[in-house]
Formats: sequence, C-alpha cells, structure tokens
Amino acid sequence: MSRPLGLGAMSLWALRRAARSLALLVGASFLVYATLRTAPGNMVDLVLGLNGTEEARATLRAEFGLDSGVLLGYARWAARAATGDLGRSITFSPGEGVAELALGAFAVTLGLALVSLLLSVTFAYALAVALGRPQPRQGLLLGPLSFLNAAPSFVVAVCLAHGINALIHLQLQGGGRVGPSWYPIPTYQSISDSLAPFSFAMISISLGDGLFMDLFNAVRAELRAVSGAQFMSAVRAKGARTRPHIVKNLVVPTLSLFTARLPLVLSAVVVVEYIFTLDGSGYLLFEAAKVRDVPVVVGVSLFFIAAVILMNLILDLVKAKVDPREVARVE
Repeated sequence: MSRPLGLGAMSLWALRRAARSLALLVGASFLVYATLRTAPGNMVDLVLGLNGTEEARATLRAEFGLDSGVLLGYARWAARAATGDLGRSITFSPGEGVAELALGAFAVTLGLALVSLLLSVTFAYALAVALGRPQPRQGLLLGPLSFLNAAPSFVVAVCLAHGINALIHLQLQGGGRVGPSWYPIPTYQSISDSLAPFSFAMISISLGDGLFMDLFNAVRAELRAVSGAQFMSAVRAKGARTRPHIVKNLVVPTLSLFTARLPLVLSAVVVVEYIFTLDGSGYLLFEAAKVRDVPVVVGVSLFFIAAVILMNLILDLVKAKVDPREVARVE
C-alpha cells in the first residue's frame, strides 16, 4: 500500500502541472500569432483590403505589434492578453472589445460541448449496463447504430434541420397555426430566445462523428475491466456492495474519456453552430473570418486552446485527488 503524500509534495506537483499548462498555452498562442505574422502577403492588406483607412491600418499594426519582430510583437500582444485585453474588433463589430465578444460566445459553445459530451457519456454507460456482457445478438442493435453514428456531425445537423422543417411545415398546412420563433431553421437564435435549436445542435453533435459508439465501446471496456478485477472478487467474497467500488474506480477513466474527446466535440460544435446560426463562438468565428477580422479570430481561437488545456489540468488534479499514486509516479 502506498504511503499518503504530504501537502508539500501535492502542492509542488500541482504547481508543476499548472506551469506546464501555462507553457502549453503560451506555446499554442505563439504558433497562432506567428502563423498570422509569417503568412504570405501583408497582413494589414489581407485584413482591411486595399481600401482600408489609415486609422484602421494603424490600429491593426498597434494591436499585433506589426512594427516590430515576431518575438517582440508577440511579447507585447501576450502582455496585453494576460490582462484580459485581446484588442478591438476591426471589421466584424468595429471598436468592440474582442474579450467581451469572444467570452460570451465561447460560454455558449463550451456549454453546448460539455452538455453534449456529458449526455453522450451518460447514455453510453446506460446502454453498456443494460446490454451487459457482449452477445452475438446485440449486433442487431449495435450494427445499425454504428452505421448511423458514422455520419459527420454537420451532415446529421443538415438532415435534422431539413427533417424538422418538413415536419413543422406539414403541421402548419391548412392555416390557423403559427410556427415557433426559430422556424424555419436556420434562423439566428440567442440562447435567451429559445433552447430548441440548441437542443437540436446537441443531438447532432452526439449522433455524429462516431462519438457515441466510440464512448460506448470505451466505457463498456472500462466496466468489464473494473468488474473483472481481482479486488472486485475480494469485495464479492466479503459480501460487500460492489457498486461503490465500481463507481469510484470509474471516475478517473471517465474523466480521461471526457477530456480526450473534448477537442473533437468543440470542433464539431463550431460547424454545427454555424449550420443552426446559434449565437456561439462557432458562428462568431466564421462570420469574423468572412470579414477578415483577425483580432476576433485570434481571440476566439485562444479561448478554445485555453479550454482544452484547462480541462486537462482539471483531469490531472482529480487524478491526484482520487489516486495519490499519480503524483508519486512523477516524483
């Protein structure tokens, strides 16, 4: 049995993990910045076009340190970003702060991603428990489900939108009835207007890109591994309840599954949001890119990078809390 680690060792380990996460954030943001700076052509002309005003050109140069080298320019931009100043929108919403624009939109996107992933994991566990041990006859259910789940999420979203529109259109035929505020899809929607389009988006994300079946196969394997472990045989021999032990030993694997698939789900949300014209960062990202608003694009990208890194940091901290041996292995 491993000796419990002291508070000092745990604190030092947590600081190392936090420092590594910060280094990853700096490195990823530098790659985004350097890619924009070193892209062929003049970035000011790329963003503003040949007819851009001199005031707008000066603003863009100041925002991105274009009057200095890549390293010094990034250092100036990163210093401002560390204080929450991500610059100002150039063309999408001229003069508005990028942080304010991106934060509200990304909160919607992250919420969609987390809820979609949480529902997928929950239903994957429910199906795995309901089916129990693998049986040949289960292929009658899992085969068609795997086939349907293999479609890209944006294809599921388009088909779902057309299907819902057609269904509501049939119900409205004959007059006397009024369609919902979000009909027909796509109609730009704020989360305060209606939750229905956001629910459709979550369904599309959960049913697309093979996400559900991937999670189902993973959680089923974890359930079998934990249930068949030697310590579980000892628990059964003592006549104790097995469920608490199974749940406790599934916390870390489940969080690992959740964190590993978060980037996939976030990338799916970006496209699905745009299809349903929801007020998340996916819609904002595409609209800002169309008008070449680089500060907004970089700001939104930074939020995506930070979310993935933060989720991995949380996973490491939970692992250390549940099983202190995780800390001992790297000490």
